[in-house]
Amino acid sequence: MNWDEEQKYLTEQLEILRKLRERFGKEVIEIASNARLVVHKKWMKQLAKHKSGRPSEIFKHSAYSVTTADASLLEYEILEDSHDKFAVKITKCKYADFYIENDASEIGYALHCALDFGEAEAFLSKVLLKRTKTIMQGDSCCDHCYLRKK
Repeated sequence: MNWDEEQKYLTEQLEILRKLRERFGKEVIEIASNARLVVHKKWMKQLAKHKSGRPSEIFKHSAYSVTTADASLLEYEILEDSHDKFAVKITKCKYADFYIENDASEIGYALHCALDFGEAEAFLSKVLLKRTKTIMQGDSCCDHCYLRKK
């Protein structure tokens, strides 16, 4: 699916969630996030089979394989890529742009950014994701760092 098609899907999803939140409260967003994470964890476990287990593989599969967006989804700089650590600085995210433009960054964070930690654990339980910034929450970048647990 290309980005134009993805935006149509996101717009529809966003309107449904807004209506549900209006009627049933903020808990709806948390429920949607948790349900989405269950699905994404299953996908990440499947993707992890027969992989080397390098931390960089988690980022690749979390960012692209479990989403339907194209390769232009993110702009980023790899800061470190070793057997034990993968650090990346994301400077552009089309999901963040979409949700911020639609005044829905809290929904975008819950449906996309918040899943990163669970996806990383599902892909390889020996790797920990650390992140202190997200574009979705107003920072200038996202700072993902995947570290192999010792």
